[in-house]
Amino acid sequence: MAAQPSPSPAARPRVPAHAWTWLQRSRPVLTEVASQLYGSTEGHVLDRLKADYAEDPFVQDLVARVVCDVAFNGRVPERRPAGARWDRGLTWWAAHLAGVSTKEFDARSEGSSPPQARLFGPQPPPDATANDPGPVPRRRPLVSVERRAMIQALRDILASGDGHTVPADAVRALLQSLEAEQQ
Repeated sequence: MAAQPSPSPAARPRVPAHAWTWLQRSRPVLTEVASQLYGSTEGHVLDRLKADYAEDPFVQDLVARVVCDVAFNGRVPERRPAGARWDRGLTWWAAHLAGVSTKEFDARSEGSSPPQARLFGPQPPPDATANDPGPVPRRRPLVSVERRAMIQALRDILASGDGHTVPADAVRALLQSLEAEQQ
């Protein structure tokens, strides 16, 4: 599979303040993001996350996947459940995951709910007039343990450097440990 080019900074959605506020209040989501990216939840995680999110597509992907997994039980929401009221920040994240604007997401959430699938017995034949939602996009897996370890090792190397240089011995040691794991 060929690598896809990352979108230009102008094409990346800007996260509004109310979405960051919701993320800050949602401790389980923020804790999971912080542990996957930084290895801990100490310090000013949200300030660091905002800066990293603005610059790094990997961080953007990881935050979206964690919000999806923790807040929405691993499912991309297409609409709010009937009768549910959500915080504006949660609504923004849901719309972002669904790939639509918040106005479109709110419009989808108005009115009656789609029919629920039968739990028992044979399923009725699908309506010929029903809209085909198309193929379900494949979700990327969460960051592997190995990748998290690599991220932490690279962060440690950068932290041990001064300015824009890193110690060559630390890079060599990391390469040796990676090569030893392959054998």
